[in-house]
Amino acid sequence: MAKAILANDLVGVNAVLGKFGWQGARGAGIAIELTPDNKRAARAQFFLHGVLTEDTATVAASKIWEKADRAATVSITIPPGQEFSFVNGSLASEYVQQEAFKFSCRKNDSVILPTDYQAHGIGNITLRAVAYLDKSSNGANGPKIKFTVLVFPASEEDMLEMSDLAADVGWPGVKLLEGSAELCPPPPVEGWGCPMLPIVIPATNPEAMTGFPSGGELRFAIAKVMATARLPVPCTAAAPMHKRWQKLIDDPSSMEERIPSVIWPVPQNPPAQPEGKNSII
Repeated sequence: MAKAILANDLVGVNAVLGKFGWQGARGAGIAIELTPDNKRAARAQFFLHGVLTEDTATVAASKIWEKADRAATVSITIPPGQEFSFVNGSLASEYVQQEAFKFSCRKNDSVILPTDYQAHGIGNITLRAVAYLDKSSNGANGPKIKFTVLVFPASEEDMLEMSDLAADVGWPGVKLLEGSAELCPPPPVEGWGCPMLPIVIPATNPEAMTGFPSGGELRFAIAKVMATARLPVPCTAAAPMHKRWQKLIDDPSSMEERIPSVIWPVPQNPPAQPEGKNSII
């Protein structure tokens, strides 16, 4: 039987991971929040933590903004994984607005000041992370998390004004980074029956617990999130991205739903909570 791993809240995930030797490397997992009585799983949320890359992403500005000066470049400091919030219960993050990360622009050897961005065709910029199972995942080696960071030449508000589909994981963006993340905390050797161990966030003081969700319910909560995995729609440059946007605006039914080659088993109905017993993992 596996011991429950508890955290105070999502901010406390770092502290919990630190107890397992995590030192800021890329890591991914599931946090499960309990109901007020701590007896059931209220919701589960994927998390991506740690430094996603040590390098600054530098690309031609025209790769992001279609009308940008072709001699201009943009350098983006991709924020750590915890800046990407997966509060919607899926493996596609919310949009990260430009105030939350650093970027700068240059033309030749000169810095382009923000007051001159518009004159150089440079506008708003937004990031998003999408996670999914790597195709090398299997029963013998367990699941491996892969992620893609996309960049968009508009604010979330502007994109949603174009189309409600902008909230969907299939909304095309320019691929900025691709990488992998270790699952953490590591699952126990035996007695759990799931390749991913969640961090459990109780609603009240865990010392006063009179019950705990069953292992089956926790596994169901994990599977429900992991089964939402969809591949992003990455573009190589602004021009093809805008063409895809226009196609979606004109014909919403053309939205792609790209299924990963390896998917988490589809969850069945959650197991019934045993009556009159305190359930533990």
